[in-house]
Order: sequence, then C-alpha cells, then structure tokens
Amino acid sequence: MKYMEIRDLIEAELKNYSSNQMIPSERYLALKFDCSRETVRKAYEQLRAEDKIFKRQNLGWFVSNKKIQYYPNSIENFRSYMKVQGFNAKTELISTRQLERFDHSDLFSEENRKLGFIEIIRLRYADDVPVLLEYNYLPVALFPDVLNYDVITSVQDVIKNHFHYDYTSSQLKIKNTGVSHFESQHLGIPLSQTATYIERISKSDDLVIEYDIEIWSQDKIEMTLDIQA
Repeated sequence: MKYMEIRDLIEAELKNYSSNQMIPSERYLALKFDCSRETVRKAYEQLRAEDKIFKRQNLGWFVSNKKIQYYPNSIENFRSYMKVQGFNAKTELISTRQLERFDHSDLFSEENRKLGFIEIIRLRYADDVPVLLEYNYLPVALFPDVLNYDVITSVQDVIKNHFHYDYTSSQLKIKNTGVSHFESQHLGIPLSQTATYIERISKSDDLVIEYDIEIWSQDKIEMTLDIQA
C-alpha cells in the first residue's frame, strides 16, 4: 500500500480518539497494513504536516489538540490567556541561577548590569502537554530577591506587584528554529522538528527590565495579530 492510502485509513480512525490521546505505534500499523514501518512513518508525517497529529519524543504519536492562539501584541501572562482559551495551564520550574552576564546582557543599562542576572527556566503545559520552554533574564540590581516570590506562576506579576514596575512596551523577534537536546528533551519533540522562537525585550517606560526567550512546539500555536487602520 502507498503511504497516502495508509494516511487516509489512519485519518478515518482518528475520530475514535480524543485530543492528546496516543494512537497506535508505527510497528503495530505496519503489521496491520502489511507494509513497512517507513511507509507508516511517512503517513504519520503527512498527518503531522496537516496538524492532525503530533509526536512526543520517546513516547509516540498523539491526536492534535486545538491550537493555542498567540497574540504578539498582548502583554497578558501565560496563565491568563490560557484560561481564556479554555486550556488547563501548568508550569514546572526547571532551574534558576545567577549569571555575571549572558548573550544579550548589553541590552540593559550599564548600571543594571553590574550585579549580574537571574536566569529562570520554566516549562509550560497546556492540558498536561508541554508546549513552551521559557528562559527569563532579570537584572539583580533591579530585582535583588526576586526568587523569594512566586516566579513559577508569573514573573510578570512578581515584577508588577512586588517591585512596582509596569510593562509599558515590548519588542519581539519571531522566527522558526531548530531545537537543542535540552529543548527536545523537555518539549518532547524530535531534534528534526522545528520550533517557534520568540525573543522579547520588555521595558518599563524607557528602562529595559526583562529579556526572555520562548521556545514553542511549532504545531501547538497559531499567531494572531490585530491591526487597526
């Protein structure tokens, strides 16, 4: 059988599964359809390209959930916009550490670079599926005891409520990128799969207060931009 025939047979079966539910393995379907695993894999890759299924590294293939709508011009935090869209949001703290500098530390004023930076790495989930790996960098000079607060749920809320800095503007850079072994492991996506990379520089008035990088599983989000004339 050709892989597109296999693809059609698999698609017909997807209605029997729920979102995020695991579907049969490549080996099982190769035996069922009397074809090679490579043929099944090509059929699965075709369905992934159509956003009908997704793959989690070392686990298998799953039925796709609805897409997360990502609004680049919004300053809502992860928990808030996930709740509005009907997702159950969860965050796992991967690590924190203090650095003398990092690749983009020159974005901050000389005064705010003197004491170094706090790096916070968190893994974000939607309906128990890992969708986002986030790196936050904060200057110690502005936020000396930031780790004493709940940075797991929302760094933004901590900065606003405890340090009294408002987020007044952000500059974003968005591109597709490959993933590192670290990112592949935590997001559960193959090294061969691209991700959506979002770099954000946040300011309070003219002062740079935060730099963060978001690595999204590419098949989990859609960009939505509202433009008014």
